[in-house]
Amino acid sequence: MSQLQRTPEPGVWFIFDKSKRIAIVRVVEVHGCRLLRSVTFDADPARRQLIGYFPEDAMRLAVECTWSEYVRATGPSTSNRK
Repeated sequence: MSQLQRTPEPGVWFIFDKSKRIAIVRVVEVHGCRLLRSVTFDADPARRQLIGYFPEDAMRLAVECTWSEYVRATGPSTSNRK
């Protein structure tokens, strides 16, 4: 299962699979509306891919959709297997 961790930078969170950083969620403003923007993690910002935009008060939705896209792209996580 994914883990959400707030960063020292206001409005920015990381999503992890175990200790592997898989995505970044941050508050952004688009046409005057504050939204959550989720992107895949890559050390090179140019290689990050957009996962989606979500309402500012829908962090759970953002994390669940991000996790779903991660599992679709990489296969099931091993972090919850026995």
